[in-house]
Amino acid sequence: MKSPHRILASAAGRHGRIRPPARRSPVALSAALLAVAALAGPPAQAALGQGVASVETDRIQVKASVRQVSHAAYTVHELSTPFQGLVREYVSPSGRVFAVTWHGPAMPDLRQMLGANFNVLAASHHRQSGGRGHLSINEGNVVFESNGRMRSFHGRAYLTDALPTGVSSNDIE
Repeated sequence: MKSPHRILASAAGRHGRIRPPARRSPVALSAALLAVAALAGPPAQAALGQGVASVETDRIQVKASVRQVSHAAYTVHELSTPFQGLVREYVSPSGRVFAVTWHGPAMPDLRQMLGANFNVLAASHHRQSGGRGHLSINEGNVVFESNGRMRSFHGRAYLTDALPTGVSSNDIE
């Protein structure tokens, strides 16, 4: 059995000092989250920008229960995942998903939720970091905002040109 002095000496390294773990920048964290999402596997039918049928594909993929909430200018499909995650998909009267939001202990499969828009956002040079895990990308007609820390992730993505009449970005929660 190793003595406590030997264990501490090996943990301290060759200079005898224990160093705190390196801090990661919020931009690096956000880029890593997008990279992990990119490697998550082949995309299913995308939700953002697709028809309302993609909501059912997403529900099956994440094994969620779904609840519909109707508003005057749109319908929200709330997908509750088995692990306390909540994904909201906003559908216009024409049947097109114009926004998605998420909240939960893990990041959703962004490639699945954003579809073709995922590649646009991953290649974007218009990234802004607001500190501590915040990422905001505004690329063409696609807006992506994500915040998170361990076991608490939330964000939203929407198509500015697909917002129904009378709906603003403030309505997407």
